[in-house]
Amino acid sequence: MSTLILTAVAMIAFAGNSVLCRLALAEEAIDAGSFTLIRLVTGAITLGVILFFRAGGDRATYPGLKFTLLAGTALFSYAVLFSFAYTQLSAGTGALLLFGSVQLSLLGLHWWQGQHFRGLEIVGIICSLGGFVWLMLPSASQPNLFSAILMLSSGVAWAMFTALGKTINSPVSGITWGFISASALSILCIPWMLSNATVSAEGVILATLSGSITSAMGYVLWYRVLKQLTLLQASISQLSVPVITLILGVILLSEVISIREVITSVVILGGIALVFVSRWNKNSGNA
Repeated sequence: MSTLILTAVAMIAFAGNSVLCRLALAEEAIDAGSFTLIRLVTGAITLGVILFFRAGGDRATYPGLKFTLLAGTALFSYAVLFSFAYTQLSAGTGALLLFGSVQLSLLGLHWWQGQHFRGLEIVGIICSLGGFVWLMLPSASQPNLFSAILMLSSGVAWAMFTALGKTINSPVSGITWGFISASALSILCIPWMLSNATVSAEGVILATLSGSITSAMGYVLWYRVLKQLTLLQASISQLSVPVITLILGVILLSEVISIREVITSVVILGGIALVFVSRWNKNSGNA
């Protein structure tokens, strides 16, 4: 199967996480805490099975206790903030806030590590930040402020998990142990997470699909595809997720897209894309 098709499937899986979570919470089929718990536990089980049957060094590679605890904390933070944010956000807006936050957080990490930005990259970052500010200005389509902050924080946590994954030799093993650690944390937090539990068969199914299919298998597929992509291609590919989510939100959730949301999405995602294109051109010129 071609890299393009596999990349598209992975991006649809990422978008599916937003749609499944929003669908479950909007219909009150399950509460946010139970959704998070089931998603993480089923994801850990699925990844554990995949890792067990995987040939080669991945199966035998343990990333270490420090990585496991840090990755589990970051992943748990991402998942729980993600679910509670979607109690008040539309699927498309949530995905835009999430992936915009992820990319900007990773860029901030690069800057913290000593990498400098050129003029065009700075323009792109300012455009994206301006888009976020515009999105939060009072209007008929303004997202809930508290939920937006939760989703932005979820993106920061996911960026931390992503950065941790780059420090190990086996991403699949790292993701698996991260999920195992995160699911253990979610079980420890059951008294808090399930304090207002509302669980139906439909909600359990949606959370299980999110954990085992769009999360576990989606992440494994993505790391397989990453080997065939340049940094620019990988970054631009992820920027398609909010767009896919907007479309799926209209089709599956009957969400309405305003002109303001479309323009904001273009500004935020376009600014981030500008940064990566400029960086790619700089690296190509130095080659």
